Formats: sequence, structure tokens, C-alpha cells
Amino acid sequence: MKVLRILALVILAIIIYLPLAGLVSKLVALPNLFELSKELIQDPAIGHIIRFTYTQAFISALISLVVGLPAAYFFSHYNFKGKKFIRNLTMIPFILPSILVVLAMIVYYGQQGFFSRTFNTGTFIYGYVGIIFAHVFYNFSLSIRIVGGSWEKLNEKLTESAYVLGDSKLKAFFRIELPLLWPSIAYSWLLAFLYSSLSFAIVLVFGGVSYNTLEVYIYTLTRRLQMDRAHLLAFVQLLISFFFILIVNGVSKRTDKVNKAFTISRARPLCLERRKLIKIVLVLYFALLLILFGGPLFSLFWRSLAPKGDSVGISLDNYHSLFGSRVERTLGTPLWQVFVNSLLLSSVSSLIAVSLSYVLARYYPKLRPFFLVPLGVSMMSYGFGVLVTLKNWVPTPILMLFTQIFITFPVVYSIVSLGIEEINPEYRFAASTLGSSESEITRRIYLPLLRPALSSAFAYGMALSLGDLTGVMLVGEGQFVTFTVALYRLIGHYSFPEGTALGTLVSFLFIGLFILIESGGGEKSYAKDRPSSKKLS
Repeated sequence: MKVLRILALVILAIIIYLPLAGLVSKLVALPNLFELSKELIQDPAIGHIIRFTYTQAFISALISLVVGLPAAYFFSHYNFKGKKFIRNLTMIPFILPSILVVLAMIVYYGQQGFFSRTFNTGTFIYGYVGIIFAHVFYNFSLSIRIVGGSWEKLNEKLTESAYVLGDSKLKAFFRIELPLLWPSIAYSWLLAFLYSSLSFAIVLVFGGVSYNTLEVYIYTLTRRLQMDRAHLLAFVQLLISFFFILIVNGVSKRTDKVNKAFTISRARPLCLERRKLIKIVLVLYFALLLILFGGPLFSLFWRSLAPKGDSVGISLDNYHSLFGSRVERTLGTPLWQVFVNSLLLSSVSSLIAVSLSYVLARYYPKLRPFFLVPLGVSMMSYGFGVLVTLKNWVPTPILMLFTQIFITFPVVYSIVSLGIEEINPEYRFAASTLGSSESEITRRIYLPLLRPALSSAFAYGMALSLGDLTGVMLVGEGQFVTFTVALYRLIGHYSFPEGTALGTLVSFLFIGLFILIESGGGEKSYAKDRPSSKKLS
């Protein structure tokens, strides 16, 4: 077992730290580093790209927070029929691949989209507004989950005491609730900010040549073989991302004293609410969310069933065409191979990430901060580190596996380590006392108790890997076609009918993974119960 633990550390170091160390060491070794740095600092185009990257991220995160806060309030204060189902629906856009979100928005908000034709708005998705709107679509559910989860458990006795002392509801909110909720609000905003600043597919499609983020510009430089400039910018982005991830970690921490303010759910039945205005606003708000953010996904599915030509009704023509020779020429590979590539890459990377997470979370819990390093590194920076460090030594398929493990590991590790922390340590002690070996303890105690967490972690890992476009495009260099690459090529060749068919199939796959995540995460185990010899024998 000791060899297995050391091997897990070595594998993780090769996958995560070696490319990052190579990125830094090769940058320092550049003979023209000083001249290149001076050139980039003086280049007004670089300054514009950096300003645009973080300005649009700031605005996107702010709007995402504002859009999600009403739902966070409703979910935290009221119980109503279908509450869990509706709350889960709001999370679906967040787990979808960004390129699928792009396709859904084009189908719904594009020039010939349902929304554009119905409300005669024209298209607004190409450009600054479209980029921000897509980021809001992607990230608004963060504040619903993070802020809403904290708000729901905020002890009502605190505000009731303020009312007794003469505070109005508004004053009590600003004096008591808001300071206690501030870490959750800041955390959700910073996460949305980070995701928006590291966005790739959305900016690549909607930004065109006029709008570039650092992520897209580094990819462009790499494609033009301007490796030194790309190298330096990747390092700059790495430093900026680390800075913001440190802030995220700082604001997300709560003291033990503050934790006491959060107890059980404060939500009460909506039917007991006497103010009809609250119910009307609730219905109108979720109807608006359904139109603006649910509409693209419904439209994608409906357009996939539209017949070709001037025919009306429902047809499977787009699905038949998807498996035809024209799409195969566009993609450069048969569609069955796309499915095999995607599912094989995602399942293998997720399985490795889960296995590593179990060993490292169980035996090296004190190294947790080091295992979460990928959260502060953009995929473009890491991918570039892989290219400059390992490309000449490791086959491309293995490098692509590295990128997917890099993407999935921090989330998978967080889920698995949390599951391990919830297992009563007395179980292991009792089993050891009864003479069980380490492998028996793993097989008979940890794996059964961790089954919900492991299944949820595996599903999350697959979803994250299947949704990646940056790593596959940069490291795979377009030779390895996955779902996301296929969707990107169909959009680029204006093959929207076939794109809607493939997008619908991918959507169903992700919804299935989401159901697995929710069902796994919702299971309760007896991990905290007091162990008995009967359970262990």
C-alpha cells in the first residue's frame, strides 16, 4: 500500500506540476525574455486584450450574481412543490459544454432564431453583449446554489432579535444578514469572474476578430507558432489566475463563530405566505428565466427535429444527415469515432482522477492545498506548459489524457475528500482491532460508504472532460475529434441542422450525468454512525 501511495503522488506530480514547472523554467531560460517582456508591455494590443478579458469578466460575474439572487432568495425562504426539481434545472446550463451553449444561443438568438423572429429583436449575440450574455447564461446558477444554500440555513432568530430591538426588515438585512452572507456572495461572484475570464469557446465564436481574451489570444499565438510570446502571456495569465484563486480561498473561509449562525433550513411553505405580490413575482421571475435561459435548450431540441426544405412537421432528417458522409468530411472522422473518442477519453480520465483522489485524500489530507492547484490555472496556460515540456517525450493521446485529468482532478478530489472526512474514524480503528488488513478495510468499509461520493465524483469528472474544448484543441491540435470539437466544426461550417442533432444528443448525455450526480450526492450513508462489530464482521 505504501508503494501505491507514493506512486499516486508521483503520477500527480508528473501530470500537474511537471508541465507548470516546465512552463516557468523554460520561460526563465528564454534568451530574449527581457526584450520580449518590454515589447509586450509596450504593445497597446496586449493592454487592450487584458483590459477586455477582466472587464467583461467583471461585468459578466456581476450580472450573473444579480440574476441569480432572486432565485437564491425564493429557494432559501420558501418550500413549494417542485422546488428541488426547479433548482436542479437551473444548474443544467452550468454543466453543459460551453460550445453547446454557443450552439443553443445561435439557434435561439441568432438571425433566424426563434427568439429573434418572435420578438423581432435581430441578433445581438455576436460581440460584447453576446459574450456577456452567454457568460451569464453559464454562471447565474452559481449564486443560486452558493448564496441560496447559505441563506436557507441562516438562523432566523438573529433577525427576529433585531426586530424585537426595533429594526425594520431592511435594516436587519443590512446589519445582520448581509454581513453573514457576504462570504457566499463574494465567493459566487469570484467563481463566475474566474470562469468568465478563462472562457474560451464563447469568446472564440461570439468575439470574432474584434474581441480576444488572454485565453483565445494565447491559442491564436500558438497556432501562428509565435511560441515565445504565447509562453510569456501564458505565464502572465497563470500569475493573475493564482492571485484571484487566493482571493477566492480567502473569502470562502468562515470562522467557527460565524458558522454558528448557520443552522437548519429556514424555508417555510409558500402557501403560508399571505402577500400575493411575492407569489406573482416568483412566477414571473421563473417564467423569465425559462424564456431567456431555458429557451435556447428547448429550441435546440426542437430545431433538431425540423424537416429539411420547406416541409413542416417533425422529422429525423437532421439525425440521418448527422451520420452521413458530408458531416464525416466536415469533421474529418466518422461520427462513431467521435463518440468513442469522447466517451473513452472522459471515462478513463475520470476513473484515473477518482482513483488518485481516493488514495491522496485518504493518506495525505494535509496536502490538500497542493492538490487544488489546478483550480488557479487556466487550461490554456496548462496546455501550453504540456506542449513546451512533454510534447517531444510523450505521445499526443497520453498528453490529452493529462489535460483531462488536470481539468477533472480538483473537483473530483474535493468530492471524494469530503466523503472521506464524513466517515467516522472509529470504523477503521475497530476494523484494525479485529485484525482486518488495509485492503480489507478499503473493500469492506471505505468503498461501500463512499459509493455515493465516488459515483458523483466520476459523473462530475466525465461531465467536465466531455465539456472541454481548450485542452483538446490546443494539445490534440485538431487531430483528435471529440463532441466539443465536432460541434465547433459544425458551427464553423454553418452546418446548424446537423449541429442541433449532435447538440441534442450531447445534451441528453449531460442531463443523464447530472441526474447521476444529483442522485449520488443526495444519498445518505451511515458514515457518521457509531460503528459496531456486527457491521464490520
